[in-house]
Formats: sequence, C-alpha cells, structure tokens
Amino acid sequence: MRIATTGLLAAILAAALLAGTALAAPPPANLMPSTISGSGWNVMDLEGMRAWYIDKLGMKLVGVYPREGKPFEYLMGYEGAPAGAAILALLASPERKPGSNTMGRLILRVPDAKALGDHLKKQGVPVREVVPGVAYFVADPEGNAVELYTPPKS
Repeated sequence: MRIATTGLLAAILAAALLAGTALAAPPPANLMPSTISGSGWNVMDLEGMRAWYIDKLGMKLVGVYPREGKPFEYLMGYEGAPAGAAILALLASPERKPGSNTMGRLILRVPDAKALGDHLKKQGVPVREVVPGVAYFVADPEGNAVELYTPPKS
C-alpha cells in the first residue's frame, strides 16, 4: 500500500509542477497586454467621488457607463491626454464597506508634487510628504490613497 501511495504522491507532485509551469508562461505575443489603461475604485458615493476628483485633482469625465438609466461607472481622466492614456474608473458599489479599497494607491504623475500638495492643503485636504519634492500622499473622501508624484531630477 505504501508503494501505491508513494507513486500516487509522485504523480500528484509531477502534475502540480507541470500545471505550475503552464501557469507561469507569459501570454502569447498576440495576446500580450501593451499598456496599463488605468485603475478603478469601487465607491459608495459615485457622485461625490466624481466631484472630488474633478474639484481637487482637475480630472474630467471622459466616459459614463449607465445601468438601468443612471450612471453606474464614471471614467475619469485628463483633458488633452494622449489617446490611450490611463483613466480612473469609479464604480458605484453602495454595499462596499467604509474605508479604502484594497489596491495600495493611485499614482498621479504631476509637474510639481510639492506645489500641488501645498495647493490641496490650502483647500483643507490633508497631505503627507513621503519623499520631499517627489512624492506626497492625499486621501480621497472614501479613504483611498492618491500619490502625487514628480520624477526626481537626474
């Protein structure tokens, strides 16, 4: 019986290794993603979050997906951004519990992170300096982290 069990375990291990190898393979070249199109937050207050991203960070509404005759998802972006630029999707999710989403943070590349952080402070938005002159964190009204990022000068 022990030999049969050992053989069975070896077969299971071999199958698992083969499956792991198949799972680790990258997609075929014709299916390979080419860019990151954006991120999304599940939000409790769709209209409030749309307004915050427009008012505080200057985003524009670039798309709307309705459901049952009313907005269900907003696509937010920046005016003048190149075609295919990343967007932020805000998805109505009223059953979501308070607190930040599980994604770590949304990173926005800005010309001057410190100056934008100072501007937001004047509007009552708490700003945390992470890397002086490079990275500053704010939180949207539902607690999601937004990083204001300016690449360091070389």
